[in-house]
Amino acid sequence: MVNFEMLLGGSHVGFKKRERSPLSDQEREAKLENERKLQEGIRVLRQLRTWALEEQDSIARQNILKEAHQFSIQMAEVILNQALGDKPSPINSSFLETLQQARSEHADQDAGSGHGIPPQFSIQNLFRATDDMLVRVEEKAQSIVTPTHKITQEEINYVLQEFLRGTNDLSINAVEKFFEKDTKIGGILSGGSVYVELVKKIVARYGDPSLTLNSFVIAVDKENEKAVVETSESDVATKTVIVTDDMIDKGGTLLTALWLTGEKFPNATIYSGKGTDQPGGFKKRRNEKHTGHLAGLFQDFADLSEEGRNDEALALFGRAEEYAKENKVALQPGWHKRKERIEKQMKK
Repeated sequence: MVNFEMLLGGSHVGFKKRERSPLSDQEREAKLENERKLQEGIRVLRQLRTWALEEQDSIARQNILKEAHQFSIQMAEVILNQALGDKPSPINSSFLETLQQARSEHADQDAGSGHGIPPQFSIQNLFRATDDMLVRVEEKAQSIVTPTHKITQEEINYVLQEFLRGTNDLSINAVEKFFEKDTKIGGILSGGSVYVELVKKIVARYGDPSLTLNSFVIAVDKENEKAVVETSESDVATKTVIVTDDMIDKGGTLLTALWLTGEKFPNATIYSGKGTDQPGGFKKRRNEKHTGHLAGLFQDFADLSEEGRNDEALALFGRAEEYAKENKVALQPGWHKRKERIEKQMKK
């Protein structure tokens, strides 16, 4: 039987386990209490994700996504601090205050869930992923407390192996571009955005100073094929985007993010473990969808004009023209030629 937690981590995950001394009953309860608080954090991130997907105002939506990003950073900090210790320790009070405030502010917001996996599994998975990275740091630098050296890019690729290849199944090309200046790493809310921030913290703490990551968050609704992306002024200049998550499962969420992220990164190649989207791919697919819809309307338009139902034909032309304008595509010349012919007939 496949272990459920291994399934959540990805189809090829082989997390290494960090050995610790046994916990007392009191310490075990403290550990469980910390995990319960972090599970509440996952619920908050799911609420923010759902809110961002529902929000129609672009500025308000970006504010929600930025809040989710900052909260993901705080979640990652707590998880890493707990993972670094052999025994559970009290969670930073500033995080607990932020968590309480977020729970209060978003109490009425539906958390939803793209996959329905309980928050405890996400937290357990993130702790296992963090332990794996720390064990690999120890292998390369002898210690996570007093490392012998700053880890090189080749070594850091080994440290991040289960993030890059095990969980996210990224191609060699994507891995090679991971630390490039014009690359951005997208983390899918909720667990995926926390995993990316954990990776960033591991790299910043143990890696060579030249290794930096630029991250953003993505809210995804795979059922309705919708995704909204945290944006910045540099998005147009971005050449590479790598979309990641903390668990793949069947890949529907990742695929939705892959095909829709290009809207905000028109000049970037989008990589994920489920495929690659070339620059302009989103615009091409969008235009094909809209031109296909207009082609169907044109047939109705032509039929109405041939039947002499000119008023209905012109009304349909108006709807088609508005649709084309709203979706930023051009009406084919045939629309205008037939409209001119109808108008001439009506003047006779």
